[in-house]
Amino acid sequence: MIQRIRLVSIAACALATSPLFAQFAPAKPAGVAAGSGAPAAAQGTRATPPAQRDIDPKAKAIYDKAVAATKAAKTLTFTAEFMMGSDNPDARDMVPAGIEGKTRFTVRFVDAKAPAAAPAGGLPPLPSDSIRVERLDGPNKESVLVIHGGRVLRIDNARKSFSEGGAEHAMLAMMAMRMYPEWLHTFRETAGANKGQPEPISITLTGTKQIDGLECDVITVVRQMQMVMAGAVMARDDGDEGGDAKKPAVAPVVKTPETNPTVMSTETVAIARADGLPRQQTVKLVMAPPTGDAGEGMVIDGPEAGRITALDLKVNPTIADAVFTPKVPEGFTKAEPEMPGFVVAGADAPPQPQLAVKVGDAAPDFNLTSVDGNKVTLASLKGKVVLLDFWATWCGPCKAAMPTIQKLHEAYKDKGVVILGVNTWEKNADAAKDYMAKKKFTYGCLMNGDDLAKAYGVVGIPTLVIIGKDGKVAMADMGLSDDTGASLRKVIDAALAKK
Repeated sequence: MIQRIRLVSIAACALATSPLFAQFAPAKPAGVAAGSGAPAAAQGTRATPPAQRDIDPKAKAIYDKAVAATKAAKTLTFTAEFMMGSDNPDARDMVPAGIEGKTRFTVRFVDAKAPAAAPAGGLPPLPSDSIRVERLDGPNKESVLVIHGGRVLRIDNARKSFSEGGAEHAMLAMMAMRMYPEWLHTFRETAGANKGQPEPISITLTGTKQIDGLECDVITVVRQMQMVMAGAVMARDDGDEGGDAKKPAVAPVVKTPETNPTVMSTETVAIARADGLPRQQTVKLVMAPPTGDAGEGMVIDGPEAGRITALDLKVNPTIADAVFTPKVPEGFTKAEPEMPGFVVAGADAPPQPQLAVKVGDAAPDFNLTSVDGNKVTLASLKGKVVLLDFWATWCGPCKAAMPTIQKLHEAYKDKGVVILGVNTWEKNADAAKDYMAKKKFTYGCLMNGDDLAKAYGVVGIPTLVIIGKDGKVAMADMGLSDDTGASLRKVIDAALAKK
């Protein structure tokens, strides 16, 4: 388990495909170990680097042509189609609702220019390229997002609303660009003065296929990287004299290169012979534990990953400036970005969005049904300490935290403490019940928690709330700061000690 990194969930596909999250560096050391390098293990297994460098000359020539063609492009238009690689329900549970389908991209590349700065430290920088994203189907059909000149604007024609600016606009862009092909980022940054991607350690030719009426060569490219991350561990003053128990303090924990996790990236790319540009790609990422950390690694994108296909791709079309400077239609109202899940990384990360409840507030009541069919209310639990864990089955950090929650349940179940998962933003009504049973978690779980999440102001998961015996909030925090549960135990013990 990767420790001390505060990760509030963003969907696995966003991690695998969004250029806004590509904060990687070449793995150090770039050494090798036994194994094939293809991340074919199930979720929770260690990443295994390739046994040796495997650069096939024919595949390398195809790869080099694709890199050159991608770098030479000044503008592109295409429709990106995202589809899951299989109907495996476990794989589908890791994909956010509405990601499958078609998105139209219009791109104008800006060379020799640093990416536009994010609004605050710790967030991924915006691309300097101008990018227009138009959703063609799904729940966000008719939405348009434009990244241009350091500004992000999203217009939702179906809801007659718009979102722009603010500390979260880089995350707003990330969520909208989950279908942006990774090759447009990695290939443009593979070589040259502005090199931002590690060189491949394996390039092999694996076949041919027809895509969009074009004959394509299929190559597999493996890279070994280190994720450049830092953690901001939240610490609270829980009642010391002179301390303000309502005010969280941020204790930065900087992740050094030696403790950053190693990531194995396997890209399977179909490259058109006609123009040397990719037309289809699957990216699989496997994260190994940081050096010195015990436990298992984390599969960011599993062996049955989805694929992105670029259809109707046109190179260097003329694009009017107005495409990247749309005006908000008259009568549209400004709305907050809808982002159930985000990443906060970096010791200088911006303040996290505030929950609707604070320490000392009366906890909002609830009346929900548990996975075993019983009605549960907060009023019925008065006199007990209650831990609420807002989570979803598609949320990797949520699932990583659940063994710790189970251990807390086992330690406190006979001491007047009730631990309840609150299943939130779920696509499949039975997913939570099935997952709890599969993993043999025995603490309670409440179903259909969307309205309760709204009442508590939950914007990212996992969110953990501890309620004292008096019904008042003793802690409300996003993310699990450590997998030992020590910080949660401290708050629980303090709440139990109160009369």
